[in-house]
Amino acid sequence: MKMTKQKKTKKFVSRNKTREAEQVRIAELILQQAYELRIKDGQLRNGAKKQIRSEKQIKIDAALIRKKNLEIAKQREELLHVTRVGKLAEFVSSLAHEISQPLTAILSYAQAAQRMLADREPESQKILSYIIDDDRRAVEVIRRLRSLLKKSVPEMKPLDINVLINDTVMLIATDAAVRNVILKIELGSGLPLIRGDRIQLQQVLLNLISNSFDALESSQGIREILIRTSRKDNHAIIVEVKDSGCGIPARNMLKLFTHFFTSKPDGLGMGLSISRSIVTAHGGRLDAINNRGRGATFYFTIPAGAKGA
Repeated sequence: MKMTKQKKTKKFVSRNKTREAEQVRIAELILQQAYELRIKDGQLRNGAKKQIRSEKQIKIDAALIRKKNLEIAKQREELLHVTRVGKLAEFVSSLAHEISQPLTAILSYAQAAQRMLADREPESQKILSYIIDDDRRAVEVIRRLRSLLKKSVPEMKPLDINVLINDTVMLIATDAAVRNVILKIELGSGLPLIRGDRIQLQQVLLNLISNSFDALESSQGIREILIRTSRKDNHAIIVEVKDSGCGIPARNMLKLFTHFFTSKPDGLGMGLSISRSIVTAHGGRLDAINNRGRGATFYFTIPAGAKGA
């Protein structure tokens, strides 16, 4: 009887231990499954976030591509315009060559007539002298125009900035008269020579004067452009092109010299950018400022008495 009770007790204890072990195993399995579920949940969440980020990035990339395509289309249009301008320059150069031939003939005929009428017909002599002077002036304008348009490697030579300005003013004097614009020059005396490329610096001056012409287009008051030279200091000369036009809007001031920026409907937006590059290559600086009263002043510095000048 006693042995039977012990056996029952041992059997009961053994059964309890088995049950507890099973419960522990089940608990561990539940914990393992919960852990795996948490990992899968995290992976799903990360996947969803990546998907959202990917969709956002796709939208951003698409917007950037559209913007780039618009910029490329605009630049293509502008480059085509540059090509047309280049072809026009070649045409003008060729035309200038063709015009110079009859001008030479006119000069020869007028001089021959002058010799034939020597010591008689004073009025005719006077008229012939006017023809000869105007012919020579026209030939000189064409010569300068051709040199301005020709393609050549920059020639850095000693230059008198005042002579360069006088030559440039002669080129655009007729245009100024047609536009009813007064051109004034105030050239500093005793300025040292500079070293530069004559054609490139003329291009800068013509660009600045052309901008002033545009600024004066709708001006109702005095239509005037002043071109001035002076010593900035012992090391530099300053050239100013001052107009009495509409001035430069504040919103445009910081963008004036950037590529392809223009406030003109038919503008290319390259003139000022190229001009600044030329001046920089000459060791100077091109900038602009609004005048206190009306209009704006474009000005550039250039080293004075450069080595070799």
